[in-house]
Amino acid sequence: MTPRRSNASGSPTYVEKSHEVATDQVMLRQRDHGLCADLQLRVLQSVTATMDRWAFPNLAAPYWRLYLMTGAGAEVRWDARTIELRPERAWLIAPETPFATMLRRTVTQCYVHFTLAAGVVHKPGVHEVPLTPTMRRWHRKAVEAASAEAGGIAWQVLVLHALDALPAGTLSERRTDPRVQRVLAHLERDVAAPHTLAALAELAGMHARALIRLFRQETGDTPMAWLRARRVALACELLHHSDRKIDDIAAAVGFCDRYHFTKTFRQLRETTPAAFRVLQQGLASTRRG
Repeated sequence: MTPRRSNASGSPTYVEKSHEVATDQVMLRQRDHGLCADLQLRVLQSVTATMDRWAFPNLAAPYWRLYLMTGAGAEVRWDARTIELRPERAWLIAPETPFATMLRRTVTQCYVHFTLAAGVVHKPGVHEVPLTPTMRRWHRKAVEAASAEAGGIAWQVLVLHALDALPAGTLSERRTDPRVQRVLAHLERDVAAPHTLAALAELAGMHARALIRLFRQETGDTPMAWLRARRVALACELLHHSDRKIDDIAAAVGFCDRYHFTKTFRQLRETTPAAFRVLQQGLASTRRG
């Protein structure tokens, strides 16, 4: 991707190299964590940028972030604490973590946005992990890769090493009733389809009210509320990491029109799709409006 400059307030001024890749299923086995799950790792975007501005009040989003810094000066504020992103460490920020960013001096930053399987449960927060020689080597391979495919593999391996360094218990598997798991898998296969509670109950072999009770017990939401939240989460990925029109994104994730999309988006994220896009795409000069 051709590097671009950006005049957006708070955004990096120059992007050195960017890869956008989607991966198939990747296995991570953490024997010490009690986690032997298919993580379904998807790298949404990876960018290396030199920044002289990085000032955002809240960058909560429904995907993971991995940060590697080449110098001191970048800070995040989370849970009433200011955390310096020191260059000798790697930094993982879990989905839906509300954090602010600050910059005391110009730094070069590598960031990777990625998602994991819905069944992998995480604790929110800003997680510091060791930046090992192996991770440094894979980072160098990713940045210097001659093709997006080679770079994509290197970014995946880098992310997996970072996840594997998380403290025990940070990641876990959700143990779900098989009937609910069957419904979840069906919804995930085609989030945009016109699902109905009656059809989901039939799939689970239950009455609708019984499914609602069990589904809420297992996930914290009703089936249709879970589906709405999942559609909005996928929309966030597209708003941040694509240049598709908002109307097209609404249709792609299963909303009948932009009005209903915006209404639901605002209810769940306390902002509009357009405002979310403006904020998130201000993060890097490769983001297109």
